[in-house]
Amino acid sequence: MKKIFTLMLAAFMLFALSGCGDSKSQQGSVQQKVMSSSSKQEFEPVTEVKEGRKNVYAVLKVIKGAYWQEVVRGLKEGGEAANVNVYVGGVMKDGDWELQRDMLKELSGKKVDAVVLAPADSVNMTDSAKLLREQNLPVALVDTMLSSNDYDAAFMTNNLEAGEAVCKKMVEQLKANGVKETDKANVLIQLGTLASRTISDRAESVVANWAHYAPVNWKLVPEYVIDYGDATGAVQLITDRINKTPDVKGVIACNNSSTNAAVEAIMQAGRKDIAITGFDLGKKTVAGFEDGGYNIAVAVQNQYKMGYDAVLAAAAAANGSKPAVKDTNTGIKLVDKTNYKK
Repeated sequence: MKKIFTLMLAAFMLFALSGCGDSKSQQGSVQQKVMSSSSKQEFEPVTEVKEGRKNVYAVLKVIKGAYWQEVVRGLKEGGEAANVNVYVGGVMKDGDWELQRDMLKELSGKKVDAVVLAPADSVNMTDSAKLLREQNLPVALVDTMLSSNDYDAAFMTNNLEAGEAVCKKMVEQLKANGVKETDKANVLIQLGTLASRTISDRAESVVANWAHYAPVNWKLVPEYVIDYGDATGAVQLITDRINKTPDVKGVIACNNSSTNAAVEAIMQAGRKDIAITGFDLGKKTVAGFEDGGYNIAVAVQNQYKMGYDAVLAAAAAANGSKPAVKDTNTGIKLVDKTNYKK
């Protein structure tokens, strides 16, 4: 099944690459802006530091935002439960794997017993993870999978299942908006980066499952809106694409920042006819729920559990205990304006 998903995504992406030059130019300028503003947060303790305890260092792919604050809260409270010192650092921009790689290299000069890693790039961070394990440092992953088996445990959403759930939900939302099966309807896919296996798995699953749930006249637009996590640029990118694409009835956003941007874009334009299905409960998404007039739904992840359980597993591995389960699905819940307050 995984192979089928991969082949379908590859075919889809080959078609997507033939898209309009203007869109590529816009996305290229956004990417350049994001990468030129790279920065990081140095390692800081989030637990009380006590002598004689194991030291767990967490290196995150994004260090700011409500989603990652919940990850850090889980890391902190997991560290307290496991009786270890937890230090947290990371990069500011998703996809900045070179800076994250350099932060991992810094660990050689610190007293480290285990590492919690949210990879900034699923492929390019594999060598760094392999090197950590060669140094006998346990590696627990959160949020994002590596494209190798160089880790001891992983705690994250099953993103193929989540992508299917989001795909199905979008079809339900379009029907709720009054779109008929005989109507022409285009749905855009927006995402922060394809370098993250987390995000690419979600998009891959949406593409693979669309024909199963959607009528034949409802189409996914075969060119992704890639915003590279730039908040301002993301809103402009999706706004421009909506304006240039006929019969847009929905946007599927595959990560938190892209979801916020898509919600902000349709609210600025007053486009209550466009449904949005995305991920995580960001501030803009909550504003869309509170307005009440927009059809928005998101898959909310359990990022607190990711951080909490990852520290427990890292601490246990540092003490010589092998995790009973290597890959743990922390689950999702579909949320809309009817239940988000819960």
